[in-house]
Amino acid sequence: MIKSSILTTVAALSITLSGFSQPLPVYDSVLKAYKTKAAYRMVELQAIGTGDAVPLWMRAGQYGSNPYQGTSLAALAHYVKPYRQDSVRAIDWGVGVQLRADVGSINDFRVIEAYAKVKLKMFEIRAGRSRMMTGLADNTLSSGSHTISGTALGIPQVSLSLPDYSFPLFDSLISLKGSLVQGFMGDVPTNFSTKKDIIPGYFHQKSAHLRIGKPGWRTKVILGGVHQAFWVDGKRLVGDKYELTTTQTMWYVMTGKNYLYKPGDTLTTNVGNHLGTFDLGLEITGNNTQTLLYHQVLYESENSFKNGSFNDGLTGVSITNTAPADGTGFRLQKAVVEYYRTSNQAYVSSRPYNYDNYYNHEFITNGNSYKGASLGNPFLTSGGDMVSSLPRGDVGDLYFHNTRVKLFHLGLEATVDKIFLRSRLSFSNNLGLWEKVDRFPSTNSFSMSLEAGRPLSNGWQLRALVAMDNGGLLPNSVGGMLSVARSF
Repeated sequence: MIKSSILTTVAALSITLSGFSQPLPVYDSVLKAYKTKAAYRMVELQAIGTGDAVPLWMRAGQYGSNPYQGTSLAALAHYVKPYRQDSVRAIDWGVGVQLRADVGSINDFRVIEAYAKVKLKMFEIRAGRSRMMTGLADNTLSSGSHTISGTALGIPQVSLSLPDYSFPLFDSLISLKGSLVQGFMGDVPTNFSTKKDIIPGYFHQKSAHLRIGKPGWRTKVILGGVHQAFWVDGKRLVGDKYELTTTQTMWYVMTGKNYLYKPGDTLTTNVGNHLGTFDLGLEITGNNTQTLLYHQVLYESENSFKNGSFNDGLTGVSITNTAPADGTGFRLQKAVVEYYRTSNQAYVSSRPYNYDNYYNHEFITNGNSYKGASLGNPFLTSGGDMVSSLPRGDVGDLYFHNTRVKLFHLGLEATVDKIFLRSRLSFSNNLGLWEKVDRFPSTNSFSMSLEAGRPLSNGWQLRALVAMDNGGLLPNSVGGMLSVARSF
């Protein structure tokens, strides 16, 4: 029940603009190996050990390249042919492939990335699976954007985008970027009344961000938003009573327009499940720092506008040290502090079941997840990830059973001589779902990780990671990983 007028405006902007809201590095290893040559290759071998559960920060933000529980070995291979960095050519192309094989308690093979892209001046057309994050937030140390956080595998998709701020207007005072995405979820479980089917699911997303400020200004303002929807073929879901054509369905999905699924009923609902953010930000350039302040305002349904789920959101500050580095001694490279709240959800006591139950869908029972992992912020918890002693929701088809969260998060990057360090510390207070507020105890949880990496000669690098969860929400767990990799 999204307000159609607002979504139509966002849709119109996004169709004209397009793009991933945060650029991704070629290879997001702990050593941040950015390459500008014609092609980039990396092979990596990981030795992994965990208990019966994998700590959250060994799963979150890995773009689906996460380990399984127990002791295992993983081999990764990555190839990227980026756009030419030394060329101003109007047309260019690139490809990327990343593969992962696991041997241990679970033997598995995964395609983490496989995409092709074409640049047409400032526009990009991309097809395949990419490591994707959307929404205004730090793209390396954030707890996770509300829409797409980079925790799950990328949804196979076709996109048209402006990946970088372009279209300079008014003597470069204003620039724009955005995206329009059509994704394919594969078969998903559905529930309509008493009818339960597994049918193909689809993903739609658009984003638009406007930056105000000339290139030489020290402060720039960012305004924008993300809208996404998950849906299935209405005739497969409902039957012949579904009256919309494919073209009409696409328009209802893109605009959030309501449809009467049950003839004779008075209750209309969206075609598909919708959610999104309105993004606000400031970029501040100091003498030796680059600062990004950001806030994502959450919305999901008409309740969001009527009953104040705007109290929920992700607020953060990212400060990067841009002073010249001499490669010796201790250097704090980046710090990110965030507060993420989803506990309001436009709840009104007089209508206790009509609230914004983030990430849970009305008709698609695996919710805002893909291949068993949350697409959004990983601190909204599925029933399978919680300890078994905590209560589940009254509705049996719910996938996420802890969606009311208050999270404090700290991320740090530093170097000591040639050693690179990265740490994430996250403390959450978890309140379950509104429908079981009297039975879900206020539950605290602490999650952390510490990574260290060191480059060696001839493109070799070593990396180590340790992570843990402690508290009453997730199983108490400790895990670690050792890695050796070579880029060439």
